[in-house]
Amino acid sequence: MIMHLFKMIIHRKKANFFLLLQLFVTFTALFLCLGLNLKKLGNYFRPLGYQYEDAWLVSLDFQQMPEEKKLTYSTLIKQKLQAFKEVELVSGAQLIPFLQWGSEEKITYNKQTSKALEFEVDEDYQKVLGIKLVEGRWFTAKDEVLNMIPVVITKDLAERDFTEGNPIGKTILIGGKSARIVGVSEALRENTGADQVPGFFVPLKTAATTYLLKSKNTDNFKLLEEQIRKSVNSVDASQILIKQNISLTLVKKYAQKTDYIQLSITLLVFAFLLINVFLGISGVFSYNLSKRKAEVGLRVTMGASPGDVLKQFLLEAMVLTTLGILPGVLIAGQLLIMQYLDLYYGTLSILGSALFLYLLMLSCAFYPSLKAARLNPSDALHEE
Repeated sequence: MIMHLFKMIIHRKKANFFLLLQLFVTFTALFLCLGLNLKKLGNYFRPLGYQYEDAWLVSLDFQQMPEEKKLTYSTLIKQKLQAFKEVELVSGAQLIPFLQWGSEEKITYNKQTSKALEFEVDEDYQKVLGIKLVEGRWFTAKDEVLNMIPVVITKDLAERDFTEGNPIGKTILIGGKSARIVGVSEALRENTGADQVPGFFVPLKTAATTYLLKSKNTDNFKLLEEQIRKSVNSVDASQILIKQNISLTLVKKYAQKTDYIQLSITLLVFAFLLINVFLGISGVFSYNLSKRKAEVGLRVTMGASPGDVLKQFLLEAMVLTTLGILPGVLIAGQLLIMQYLDLYYGTLSILGSALFLYLLMLSCAFYPSLKAARLNPSDALHEE
């Protein structure tokens, strides 16, 4: 039966070409849409690796201030911020969740070079964001006397580059400079939709221009915002401007808003595409069946029941769908082999796209097929 349907479809390849093209394009678009968004959706339910709820961001602009003077004012401002009774800890960092992430750097271990993200932070960063240590410790000011840079690597970097054993105490090269691993932290993600990327923490190389404050009063915006503004202005440096003075919770909301807008636009465009595809497939299928009235009449005259006719056309719709999505499956498979998409979510996207199109094709084909199955054979043959 299936082989017979294949032969019938091939025999009417000109009539079915547009339908097959629609199925191929729809499958490809749906696969890419799911493949690019399923993983991001899955990331929303994974831990970030830090706690942002009690953190407050202060970002300053020192403009053209000399580096030495900048370091002096930066240290002074940190001391003033730490003096607030509402503030538990203050950390200077170049790593701000949801806003400013690390920069890519080459690391070398056992003559093997790889890439990871470099995070410049101070000794209080881990406590401010509650980053858990898997092994070892966080670097401190005492480590500055060492001839090597103290570094804390993330768990995913340790699993990738140090498979032979415990990385604590190992020496690596970061940009050609010697560094010693003193600790291993949990893996981190930039935001709720981002993937985990291997990285490592090193002490700040320059004066801090951004600070993260740990406080239980981050929901009291007016209190903290006013106190911080007065504190920064009290250093009497007209060159220092406050760029941001806001809780990390609000920073997260602003970052997610962009993701939501992009996702909404994608869903809107895709919904419009699916409506057009549904109408197009329904129209093409109805038109093709209307041209086969004589065939239906002849089959019923020879003893076929309406159920047999309905079954034939629905099976034909399934075979057409298979032929339409097959080239798309081959292209999707190549993308997975070349690792352009994650294997797990890519496979889910292929299965989800195929299942959706089979259901779509069944819904488009059912009414025209039912109408053809109820056709009076004498009317069909007379009209022909």
